[in-house]
This record gives sequence, structure tokens and C-alpha cells, in this order.
Amino acid sequence: MDMQNISNADIAAVFNEIADILEIEGANPYRVRAYRNGARTLENFGRDIPSILKSGRELPKLPGIGTDLLGKVHEIVQTGTCKLLGRLHKEVPQAIVDLLAIAGLGPKRVRLLYHDLGIETVEQLLAAARAGKVRHLHGFGARTEQKLLAAVEAHLRRAQRSTIDAATAQAEKLVQYLRLSPAISR
Repeated sequence: MDMQNISNADIAAVFNEIADILEIEGANPYRVRAYRNGARTLENFGRDIPSILKSGRELPKLPGIGTDLLGKVHEIVQTGTCKLLGRLHKEVPQAIVDLLAIAGLGPKRVRLLYHDLGIETVEQLLAAARAGKVRHLHGFGARTEQKLLAAVEAHLRRAQRSTIDAATAQAEKLVQYLRLSPAISR
């Protein structure tokens, strides 16, 4: 995250990621809710928080932002992240957090998949869904498993696609290499 261009949305994203990981870990629901509410408050605040803090002014009292969260807001504005998020990333593998990008999976379902089936990656989830193991988890069923399988396959297809800009950049590098090659005349 570019510290020069941190926005309210960036701070809120850090809070939401903390909440997601805490929920995957099974942390106190009130703590998870505090981070989610804090993120929502920051997203909806009408003024640029980093600008206020960098100018030396204090933030006005914001609902749901107590001393602890306010300290993290300051830390995120100064460093682009916070120590709590770093610690949580050490406790919960990033691949597990990446499962949240799959449609139909929230932190509670990711937690069940991780703790009950040991699923840590998208590929493991795909294999478990194809093998019919997911349907046996509490809160899942055969229909949910099929929807999840389709969502995982769609996620993997999207991950394999490149944007036109990225493809063009790669093609230009290849063309440049070929132009410089003495073995190629045309």
C-alpha cells in the first residue's frame, strides 16, 4: 500500500481484513464486530482521515472508534498497515484468507473448511468438493457443494486470465527480444 495515497477506504480494508481473520480464528464475536463497525464508520466518514492526521489535527469522535481502533488508524496512516494484521497473517496462512475471494464463502465457512477438512488452498477446496467431502460439513449440503464447486472453477478461470494491458506488456517484451535477436531476420 502506497503510504502517500492511503485513503479512508484503505484503512477500512485493513480493519475488514483483521475482522475476517479474527472470524476465521473463531475470536470473540464482539471484537470482530468492533472492527467491522469501525471499517464501516471510516468508509462513510465524509473527510479524508489521513489528511486530517498528517496536518496534526485530531479526528473528531467517531462512533465505534475507541482508543484501540484510533491507535490503529494512526498506525495505518503512518505505516500503511498495523502490527496486529502482521501477527494475524503469521497465525493464519494467506491461502486460507484468499478463500474469501470465492463467491459463497465467508469467514465462518472458511473456518469450517479449514478446521474440519484441513482445507488451506483453492486447489484443496476444489478436490474436496469434487470428492463430495464438503457436503458433510454442518451448514453445507449437496446443493451448496455444487454451487461452491462452480464458484471455485469460475475463480480459477478468472485467475488464469490476463488483462489486455498485462498481455500487451508481455507481448511487447517478446517482440523487443525477437527484434534484437541476430538469428531472426523477419
